[in-house]
Amino acid sequence: MEVFKSFTVVYNLFDRMKNNDQQCPHILQRLRALGKLLVFIQLKVPERLSDDMKDALEKLDKAVLSAAELIRKFMDAHKLQHAMKSGDYKLEFENLNKSLTDTFVTLSVALHIQQEQRMDEQEKKLDEQELQLARQERRMAEQENKMAEQEDILQIVESKIAYESRAYYCVLQ
Repeated sequence: MEVFKSFTVVYNLFDRMKNNDQQCPHILQRLRALGKLLVFIQLKVPERLSDDMKDALEKLDKAVLSAAELIRKFMDAHKLQHAMKSGDYKLEFENLNKSLTDTFVTLSVALHIQQEQRMDEQEKKLDEQELQLARQERRMAEQENKMAEQEDILQIVESKIAYESRAYYCVLQ
């Protein structure tokens, strides 16, 4: 997905930006947290993403692209402009931080919802397997009962054969 590539670019840009600790201390933390969440999604979540997850990733992609634009604009600006527009940049970086925070929350919730849905699906599969197991156990018990009945019949037949063979033996003597 494109969001993973653009996120890496923005994170590296922001990490190299001078004075990022003074200009926008929370954005780097937010980017790190989002990076961890993206790595988790990339490693743990299979290819099929829920619609909520796709929407959250699209929202993150937009926020990351605007972050890249802001960072490039800030880095390209002349030092004199930094001093003159410091209030504008501060507001823009605060808005970026809010956007990243919202995206982080949205993405976390979407991931949580997707995991809950998977757990529900797994529970349904487990319930189905338990039902199948119960049916198989019931069939096995029925077969064991039939087998016990056949063993009883076999014992009756064997005892009749033994009785008849004794009677035949007595007649021969």
